[in-house]
Amino acid sequence: MKHIIIKARRKAFNLFHGNRYSNKHSDGLNFEELREYQIGDNVKRIDYNITAKKQKPYIKVFSDEKELNIILVGIFDYKTYFGGKVLKNEKMLESIATLFFSGIKSNDRVSIEIFSKDRIFIKPTINFKSISKLNNFDEDLRNVKINYKLVLDSLMKYKKNSVLIIISDFFYEYDFKKLGAKYDVYALIVRDRLEEDPSKLNGLTIIDPITNKLSVANFSHEYKSKLLERDSKLFDNFKKSDIRYMKLYTDDDISQLRRLFG
Repeated sequence: MKHIIIKARRKAFNLFHGNRYSNKHSDGLNFEELREYQIGDNVKRIDYNITAKKQKPYIKVFSDEKELNIILVGIFDYKTYFGGKVLKNEKMLESIATLFFSGIKSNDRVSIEIFSKDRIFIKPTINFKSISKLNNFDEDLRNVKINYKLVLDSLMKYKKNSVLIIISDFFYEYDFKKLGAKYDVYALIVRDRLEEDPSKLNGLTIIDPITNKLSVANFSHEYKSKLLERDSKLFDNFKKSDIRYMKLYTDDDISQLRRLFG
């Protein structure tokens, strides 16, 4: 997990490209916290007393009621424990970490909620170091099953007008209308090309992540057509719910995430 975090911080970008979601700080706002100075920060915010004590430049961070709250939601189960050169769960974690750093780089508060074998929650923060909590993530997802409806229904607890970014493989059915009506929702669909066209796996020995039993792969053309039909319904659901979405494959460069917000 540590190497994923390091890689993600290097790939961070300005999340919303200065559009309507960007935070605007001005004098007279509420003091939030102190953090180390980063290139591009307003030098007028430097706290010279703390800087002298720490021997590193620190700035004062302020917030107001208009501050954007970005919530990154990752949904992991046995189906995300799949991939060719890169597992889906690894790509999902890299995406979450990159979006986390990107949100903070855009001067917004970011929180993370992971649903998997164990729930991990990182409260809204502007501190890069908070992501270290993801080191507790258990990447062995065999036998892990998720109640998707229960998980997605639980997201209605957040404040209205928050930005919700859901990272999942979306191999399930759910009506996203309520979430789309309450929040600005973005869906990042993480897939591996082999699961969308598994014919290349035919004849190979594969392991069932639930039973751990070995079997010889034999996928029919019907599998691919059913998946295309399911995805078509999913995309229609997103459009009707006013949700922006994109697919990110395990072999895609993480910089492709920009397309979701462009």
